[in-house]
Amino acid sequence: MKSILLATAVVLAASGSAFAADAVAELPVASTYNWSGAYVGLTAGYGWGDSKFNDGVDSNSFDIDGFIGGVTVGYNAQFHENWVVGVEADLSYSDVKGSFGPGNLGQPNGDGWNCGSGACVTKVEWYSTVRGRLGYAFNNILVYGTGGLAFGRVKSGINNSSDFQASDTNVGWSAGGGVEYAFNQNWTAKAEYLHVDLGWTDVSNGFFKSDAKFDAVRIGLNYKF
Repeated sequence: MKSILLATAVVLAASGSAFAADAVAELPVASTYNWSGAYVGLTAGYGWGDSKFNDGVDSNSFDIDGFIGGVTVGYNAQFHENWVVGVEADLSYSDVKGSFGPGNLGQPNGDGWNCGSGACVTKVEWYSTVRGRLGYAFNNILVYGTGGLAFGRVKSGINNSSDFQASDTNVGWSAGGGVEYAFNQNWTAKAEYLHVDLGWTDVSNGFFKSDAKFDAVRIGLNYKF
């Protein structure tokens, strides 16, 4: 009887081991996401910052803010397993704008900088950036920093004053960072912060100029080829 029980136990143990081995063999092997490749995408978000005027002396600043949204193209290359380097360009519509007055906008030295009978107004109509990216990938999660060139169309002026009007395409810089998540090998989503400084906008005679700089937070959806 003991022999029969022992033989039965040996058979069950052997069968259980074989079943366990088969089950392990059938488990899917976790795949590692590869960030290399070209991509296109859409972004949308919100920008806020400030602008000031100058006619030889800077005025105090006033707030500008509004919606931003546009398109993105880029390319990533993954190296040393986890590091990702890339280049990205975007073009965005902008409703970042603001005004002060009419009235005294002030100056840092306490003197008046008067907007006159109309408001002092600045609007960023559109902007674009061309930036490098460097990040570290935790499989399908990428944490990155970014920085590079920025340019955009800025209009500023004092309403009801033909002498105080400025409109130009400015060149400046942009820097920031973000986090990107890959749903699969083709689709990714990101949350990103950028600081954009578009420098000074001058009228043709140099009598008046204004600046525009803002921070932006945006989300994006990319398709990777």
